[in-house]
Amino acid sequence: MSKKILVIGDYEAKWHPLTGVDKQLERILSGYDVKCTADYTNITADELKGYDILVCYLDAWGSNGTQKTAGAILSYVASGGSLLSIHSGIIMKNTPEMELMQGARFTGHPEACELTYTPTESKHPILNGIDPFVIFDEPYRFQMAGLVEPEMILTYAHEDKTWDAAWVLPYGMGNVVYLSMGHSVKSFDSETFGKLIVNSADWLTSK
Repeated sequence: MSKKILVIGDYEAKWHPLTGVDKQLERILSGYDVKCTADYTNITADELKGYDILVCYLDAWGSNGTQKTAGAILSYVASGGSLLSIHSGIIMKNTPEMELMQGARFTGHPEACELTYTPTESKHPILNGIDPFVIFDEPYRFQMAGLVEPEMILTYAHEDKTWDAAWVLPYGMGNVVYLSMGHSVKSFDSETFGKLIVNSADWLTSK
């Protein structure tokens, strides 16, 4: 039986709609049973327990997210669940506990441009077969939460500096993977980005 993945996002989002990205994730994660939904405001921890991975591609958390939803997701991960957060999925400014779970606070980004993402010296399994790759994307900036130090797995170069781009960290008995790329549907055309997503899912379901 295929392992189950729930993807949550916002189809009516202004900047990062789930429309199109849902089909890309279904294609990339074809070895899994993938369900995509924007109906997450009343989700419960018990419902989430039915999934092996929760993928977060939210964009309208500020207006649609609730403390109830936050509690369900926090409980799910803390009790052993797996979270794969992509791009805007980390932006949850009205619930700082959700930012702490993901390891960082999003602080903004310059204009989108071609970015080269480079694996760190980490030996993490998610990096198996991952070489440097280029995507036209948004150069996200972060302030690290500082409670648990994430294991950095990717960086990118921009404005003569190296910036954190992707990481892994534990939360309670569960695990979180954050990938900062994924601004548009076209971002997911990258074969290497797709492999990174699959590697992340495979690692999370192996825990």
